[in-house]
Amino acid sequence: MSLGLPKGQNYLVPHDLSWRRQFEEERRRLRAVLGADASDIQHIGSTAVPGIHAKPIVDIVVAARSHTLADDWQDAMASLGYDYPGDIGIPGHRVYGRDGDIRRFLVHVVDADGLQLRRLIGFRDMLLRDPQLAREYEALKLEAAAKYPTGPRKSYTDAKANYIEEVLARRAGDG
Repeated sequence: MSLGLPKGQNYLVPHDLSWRRQFEEERRRLRAVLGADASDIQHIGSTAVPGIHAKPIVDIVVAARSHTLADDWQDAMASLGYDYPGDIGIPGHRVYGRDGDIRRFLVHVVDADGLQLRRLIGFRDMLLRDPQLAREYEALKLEAAAKYPTGPRKSYTDAKANYIEEVLARRAGDG
């Protein structure tokens, strides 16, 4: 199954084992242009969780000394086909998208020592460790995609937000 979600559409596809390989290839490309400014680059989101449906977009988190370094990376990231909308209002977080109208990769730039990184990695790790939790999340995502098949993407994301918050709160209570 190929990567790519056309702008204005929300749909999920069965997990594709090639997503991991495509992430690894993209991580190498990112590492080549970002160098030491990127202290860590990890695969996040549902494409990082084998066995569950996902939007066919690989989400990648780049941990940086400061998320605002993303503002300085525009030329380097453009050389890889990424566009940058600037600050989109998510505290401690910047996003790059690759491939224009058919998104294949999203790169989330966050602070290496920040809450955003812990949340993104923590939620992914919880889904990987708990198959029941992953199935619950998958069901919620399928419902949201069916409800908002043509967007807006924010509605799809908002439909998942409370569940994610509850899961992360449980994790905080456990730790």
